[in-house]
Amino acid sequence: MSEQARKDNVADQSTRLLRRRFSYRLVRLATQWRREIDLDLRQFGLTDATWRPLYYLRVLPAPVRQTDLARAMLVEAQSLVRLLDVLERRGLIHRDTDPDDRRSKLVSLTDAGVAMGETVLGVADGVAARFLDGVSDDALKECEAVFDQVWSGRGHDRSSVGESVKSPDPVVGEP
Repeated sequence: MSEQARKDNVADQSTRLLRRRFSYRLVRLATQWRREIDLDLRQFGLTDATWRPLYYLRVLPAPVRQTDLARAMLVEAQSLVRLLDVLERRGLIHRDTDPDDRRSKLVSLTDAGVAMGETVLGVADGVAARFLDGVSDDALKECEAVFDQVWSGRGHDRSSVGESVKSPDPVVGEP
């Protein structure tokens, strides 16, 4: 093996290990972040499965097509239906037939759902404040830039639930 080939092999291994560490840490951080939100929202009778639709419905422009909500949440539409049934029974959402496409349902928060959605956002913001305490705005902006790069380069050759969603971030445009 030539010296250049050996250097290239070492560089490839180094990159592979760096990416593996990054992926591992990102997954663990995301899991812990969601767990913290989940723990803080249990007092309101919400689980990870039920607070996430409320979060997205609170930040996306209303009403939201049920299929678009599933895409934004990166879940299968069939899985979302059961969650929405629970939230509807609790009086937090209502579904109407889309007048532009009678096969589609539009999902909106009720007044109680808006209030609960505000609670979810407040808890999520509190967890973010705890996790990001001491991290500068500049560092956060750099991290967002990396996330944008990763998102735009993700497996375009693979079909994914959220592939047709233009922006993975429902709060784009907020400061």
